[in-house]
Amino acid sequence: MTGMDITFVANDTRGGVEPYIALAREAASRGHRVGAAAPPDYEDQFVAAGARFTPLRGADREAITAAGGRVSMREMAQLVSLLAQDWARETAELAQGSHMIVSGIGGMGLALPVAASTGAAALRAHLQPLEAPSTAYPGPLAPGLDRWGPIGRRVSHRITAAGTRLLLRMPEQAARNALGIKGSPEVILPEIVYGFSSAVVPVRSDVHTRRLATGYWTLSSNGSAPDASLSAFLDEPGPVVSIGFGSMQTDDPRVLRGIVDEAARLVDVRAVLLTGWGALGGGTDQDERVFSAPSVPHDWLFPRMWANVHHGGAGTTGAAIGAGVPTVIVPFGADQPFWAQRAHRLGIAPKPIPRRKLTAASLAAALEQALSDAHMTARARELGALLGQETGVKSAMDEIESAVERRR
Repeated sequence: MTGMDITFVANDTRGGVEPYIALAREAASRGHRVGAAAPPDYEDQFVAAGARFTPLRGADREAITAAGGRVSMREMAQLVSLLAQDWARETAELAQGSHMIVSGIGGMGLALPVAASTGAAALRAHLQPLEAPSTAYPGPLAPGLDRWGPIGRRVSHRITAAGTRLLLRMPEQAARNALGIKGSPEVILPEIVYGFSSAVVPVRSDVHTRRLATGYWTLSSNGSAPDASLSAFLDEPGPVVSIGFGSMQTDDPRVLRGIVDEAARLVDVRAVLLTGWGALGGGTDQDERVFSAPSVPHDWLFPRMWANVHHGGAGTTGAAIGAGVPTVIVPFGADQPFWAQRAHRLGIAPKPIPRRKLTAASLAAALEQALSDAHMTARARELGALLGQETGVKSAMDEIESAVERRR
């Protein structure tokens, strides 16, 4: 099927944007006309994928880092509302003629008004099990209620739904005002696609909503070694682990760096430290047992590790599960405790260590378990092989095309 016009809206950090780059690449490869609205950091990747691009200025790494440390939550909400007005006008211009606007929760407050103003349909494409209530797993924003059984899980989904509505309300209203949207136009399609595996979260359809967990939307690297010195480091004998917390930030990176350095020493492993947005940027690299890099493609690095330590973002967790080795999760907030809990329940990770409880001793204990537990290693290998058989990006694009056909 060719001739579709699809606009992707992804207003998030790396783990919440790269899956949509993968979808955009697939859409363009099928001959569709593709547009994308995302933070300017990702312009080159979207353009290389074949998409026309509109930058959501003010949502780049530099702006988020600066604003996060200097303004209150109220001021941040006001800033986002002001930005959303320009974002809406610019994205609506980009999306003229689109059949469909595709977005996850990060861009939904912008995607819905733009769809209403352009006559496009809005397809929900989530990286978390949002709008998928179930007693089989908790809502991603209230996983702690899982301990209360089916009733707790049911309540946790209601809390998650309320939280996401609150998150979207202000930017969506600002975008609606900017575009002159009145009333509640019916733009949302009854389908939802999810960028994770049903083996990780078993979402189910019902009479009202078709839900499809397609597998992870992985943005594949070219498969070559990103750095000759890193390859040489990995070729040295003995166990090696990766430790990184992506776009997470901390008040004193030196303290966190000291914790992970000490934990690696206690377990006697070499470590690839992914400094990301600076959470692990407070140390020195004089230790020959440590290799530091801002980032390394997860699909290249993670399978080469004995275990992977990370913050539990949706995309990072998917890459860690797909790598087929045990993982250790240190959740900072948002949906990260949910993914940490899922990994533990699936038998591929020790019990999560919340960031506020992280010590060198607790991290060392978790690493020791991940490296020595034969059942955990076997389970991680089994689940990784299962995910490796899935075709998440292609399956999601098949569903997107079918959704347009059903609407026609």
